[in-house]
Amino acid sequence: MANPYLPRTLVHLWSDAIGEDPPAHQATLQRLLREQRRLTRFVEENAESMHQTTAGVAVYFVGVVARMFDLAGGRLRGATWEQVRAAEARIQAAVPDLLPLDQGFADRLRKVSWRAQPHVLDEALMALLERKRGENEADVPKDESLKIFFLVWLGVEVLDLNWLPSASFQGETTYEFHPIDLPESEAEAATDV
Repeated sequence: MANPYLPRTLVHLWSDAIGEDPPAHQATLQRLLREQRRLTRFVEENAESMHQTTAGVAVYFVGVVARMFDLAGGRLRGATWEQVRAAEARIQAAVPDLLPLDQGFADRLRKVSWRAQPHVLDEALMALLERKRGENEADVPKDESLKIFFLVWLGVEVLDLNWLPSASFQGETTYEFHPIDLPESEAEAATDV
Protein backbone atom coordinates (compact mmCIF):
# COMPACT_ATOMS: atom_id res chain seq x y z
CA MET A 1 0.00 0.00 0.00
CA ALA A 2 1.22 3.52 -0.81
CA ASN A 3 2.04 5.87 2.02
CA PRO A 4 -0.59 8.33 3.19
CA TYR A 5 -0.08 11.84 1.87
CA LEU A 6 1.52 14.58 3.90
CA PRO A 7 -1.29 17.15 4.40
CA ARG A 8 -1.10 20.24 2.18
CA THR A 9 -1.23 22.72 5.06
CA LEU A 10 1.66 21.00 6.86
CA VAL A 11 3.73 20.81 3.68
CA HIS A 12 3.28 24.54 3.13
CA LEU A 13 4.01 25.41 6.77
CA TRP A 14 7.18 23.29 6.77
CA SER A 15 8.31 24.71 3.44
CA ASP A 16 7.82 28.27 4.68
CA ALA A 17 9.59 27.55 7.98
CA ILE A 18 12.60 26.04 6.22
CA GLY A 19 12.70 28.90 3.70
CA GLU A 20 12.41 31.60 6.35
CA ASP A 21 15.19 30.23 8.56
CA PRO A 22 17.56 28.04 6.49
CA PRO A 23 20.37 28.06 9.10
CA ALA A 24 18.06 26.39 11.64
CA HIS A 25 17.60 23.44 9.25
CA GLN A 26 21.01 23.38 7.55
CA ALA A 27 22.64 20.69 9.70
CA THR A 28 19.61 18.42 9.40
CA LEU A 29 19.38 18.97 5.62
CA GLN A 30 23.05 18.07 5.24
CA ARG A 31 22.63 14.93 7.37
CA LEU A 32 19.57 13.82 5.41
CA LEU A 33 21.33 14.40 2.08
CA ARG A 34 24.35 12.39 3.29
CA GLU A 35 22.02 9.55 4.32
CA GLN A 36 20.46 9.65 0.83
CA ARG A 37 23.82 9.59 -0.94
CA ARG A 38 22.67 7.71 -4.06
CA LEU A 39 19.75 10.06 -4.59
CA THR A 40 21.91 13.09 -3.85
CA ARG A 41 24.60 11.91 -6.28
CA PHE A 42 22.00 11.38 -9.03
CA VAL A 43 20.60 14.90 -8.51
CA GLU A 44 24.10 16.43 -8.44
CA GLU A 45 25.11 14.64 -11.65
CA ASN A 46 21.94 15.77 -13.44
CA ALA A 47 22.29 19.31 -12.13
CA GLU A 48 25.74 19.59 -13.75
CA SER A 49 24.05 20.51 -17.03
CA MET A 50 22.35 23.53 -15.41
CA HIS A 51 23.64 27.04 -14.97
CA GLN A 52 26.28 27.17 -12.27
CA THR A 53 24.19 29.50 -10.10
CA THR A 54 21.16 27.19 -10.10
CA ALA A 55 22.77 23.74 -9.98
CA GLY A 56 22.79 23.63 -6.17
CA VAL A 57 19.12 24.58 -5.97
CA ALA A 58 18.02 21.08 -7.02
CA VAL A 59 19.99 19.39 -4.25
CA TYR A 60 18.69 21.93 -1.73
CA PHE A 61 15.07 21.28 -2.78
CA VAL A 62 15.54 17.51 -2.48
CA GLY A 63 16.99 18.15 0.98
CA VAL A 64 13.88 20.18 1.87
CA VAL A 65 11.68 17.28 0.74
CA ALA A 66 13.72 14.85 2.86
CA ARG A 67 13.31 17.25 5.78
CA MET A 68 9.52 17.16 5.33
CA PHE A 69 9.54 13.38 5.64
CA ASP A 70 11.81 13.77 8.67
CA LEU A 71 9.42 16.26 10.27
CA ALA A 72 6.47 13.93 9.62
CA GLY A 73 8.20 11.30 11.75
CA GLY A 74 8.93 7.68 11.15
CA ARG A 75 11.92 6.13 9.45
CA LEU A 76 13.61 7.10 6.19
CA ARG A 77 15.81 4.38 4.68
CA GLY A 78 18.56 5.10 2.18
CA ALA A 79 17.59 4.91 -1.49
CA THR A 80 18.92 2.24 -3.82
CA TRP A 81 20.20 2.83 -7.36
CA GLU A 82 17.39 0.60 -8.62
CA GLN A 83 14.80 2.88 -7.02
CA VAL A 84 16.42 5.99 -8.46
CA ARG A 85 16.60 4.52 -11.98
CA ALA A 86 13.02 3.21 -11.82
CA ALA A 87 11.71 6.63 -10.73
CA GLU A 88 13.74 8.30 -13.49
CA ALA A 89 12.25 5.99 -16.14
CA ARG A 90 8.71 6.47 -14.88
CA ILE A 91 8.96 10.26 -14.83
CA GLN A 92 10.69 10.39 -18.22
CA ALA A 93 7.81 8.35 -19.66
CA ALA A 94 5.31 10.90 -18.29
CA VAL A 95 7.14 14.03 -19.50
CA PRO A 96 5.89 14.03 -23.13
CA ASP A 97 2.28 14.14 -21.90
CA LEU A 98 3.06 17.03 -19.52
CA LEU A 99 4.90 19.40 -21.83
CA PRO A 100 4.90 22.14 -22.97
CA LEU A 101 5.41 24.34 -19.94
CA ASP A 102 2.33 26.47 -20.39
CA GLN A 103 -0.75 27.39 -18.35
CA GLY A 104 -2.07 23.82 -18.61
CA PHE A 105 1.14 22.21 -17.29
CA ALA A 106 0.04 22.13 -13.64
CA ASP A 107 -3.37 20.67 -14.49
CA ARG A 108 -1.78 17.95 -16.62
CA LEU A 109 0.67 17.17 -13.82
CA ARG A 110 -2.12 16.89 -11.24
CA LYS A 111 -3.82 14.25 -13.40
CA VAL A 112 -0.85 11.88 -13.03
CA SER A 113 -2.51 9.54 -10.56
CA TRP A 114 0.56 7.56 -9.52
CA ARG A 115 2.50 10.53 -8.11
CA ALA A 116 3.76 10.00 -4.58
CA GLN A 117 3.03 12.81 -2.14
CA PRO A 118 1.13 15.10 -4.54
CA HIS A 119 0.90 17.92 -1.97
CA VAL A 120 4.69 18.05 -1.80
CA LEU A 121 4.77 18.26 -5.59
CA ASP A 122 2.15 21.04 -5.51
CA GLU A 123 4.40 22.97 -3.13
CA ALA A 124 7.46 22.40 -5.34
CA LEU A 125 5.48 23.46 -8.40
CA MET A 126 4.37 26.63 -6.65
CA ALA A 127 7.88 27.42 -5.37
CA LEU A 128 9.70 26.71 -8.61
CA LEU A 129 7.30 27.66 -11.38
CA GLU A 130 4.39 29.72 -10.07
CA ARG A 131 5.73 32.03 -7.39
CA LYS A 132 7.46 35.31 -8.13
CA ARG A 133 11.01 35.44 -6.76
CA GLY A 134 11.84 37.70 -3.83
CA GLU A 135 14.52 40.34 -4.21
CA ASN A 136 17.10 38.19 -2.35
CA GLU A 137 16.34 35.10 -4.46
CA ALA A 138 18.05 34.18 -7.70
CA ASP A 139 15.89 34.63 -10.77
CA VAL A 140 16.02 31.10 -12.14
CA PRO A 141 15.05 30.76 -15.83
CA LYS A 142 11.84 28.76 -16.39
CA ASP A 143 13.65 25.95 -18.25
CA GLU A 144 16.06 25.58 -15.34
CA SER A 145 13.19 25.64 -12.84
CA LEU A 146 11.46 22.91 -14.82
CA LYS A 147 14.60 20.73 -14.71
CA ILE A 148 14.81 21.29 -10.96
CA PHE A 149 11.14 20.41 -10.60
CA PHE A 150 11.61 17.07 -12.40
CA LEU A 151 14.58 16.25 -10.15
CA VAL A 152 12.52 17.15 -7.07
CA TRP A 153 9.71 14.92 -8.36
CA LEU A 154 12.18 12.07 -8.68
CA GLY A 155 13.33 12.78 -5.13
CA VAL A 156 9.76 12.69 -3.84
CA GLU A 157 9.12 9.33 -5.54
CA VAL A 158 12.29 7.76 -4.18
CA LEU A 159 11.99 9.20 -0.68
CA ASP A 160 8.37 8.12 -0.38
CA LEU A 161 9.38 4.55 -1.28
CA ASN A 162 11.85 4.62 1.60
CA TRP A 163 9.68 6.34 4.19
CA LEU A 164 7.98 4.30 6.87
CA PRO A 165 5.61 6.67 8.69
CA SER A 166 5.24 6.41 12.44
CA ALA A 167 2.15 4.57 13.67
CA SER A 168 0.72 7.88 14.90
CA PHE A 169 1.02 9.65 11.53
CA GLN A 170 -2.35 10.92 10.30
CA GLY A 171 -2.04 11.54 6.59
CA GLU A 172 -4.53 11.76 3.76
CA THR A 173 -5.47 8.80 1.58
CA THR A 174 -7.02 10.73 -1.31
CA TYR A 175 -5.72 13.70 -3.24
CA GLU A 176 -7.56 16.89 -3.92
CA PHE A 177 -5.74 20.00 -5.07
CA HIS A 178 -5.65 22.69 -2.37
CA PRO A 179 -4.29 25.97 -3.72
CA ILE A 180 -2.28 28.14 -1.41
CA ASP A 181 -3.19 31.78 -1.82
CA LEU A 182 -0.33 33.70 -3.33
CA PRO A 183 -0.06 37.45 -2.89
CA GLU A 184 -1.62 39.26 -5.86
CA SER A 185 1.73 40.15 -7.46
CA GLU A 186 2.84 36.50 -7.32
CA ALA A 187 -0.49 35.23 -8.64
CA GLU A 188 -0.13 37.54 -11.65
CA ALA A 189 3.38 36.21 -12.27
CA ALA A 190 2.06 32.63 -12.17
CA THR A 191 -0.16 33.30 -15.16
CA ASP A 192 2.96 34.09 -17.18
CA VAL A 193 4.13 30.44 -17.21
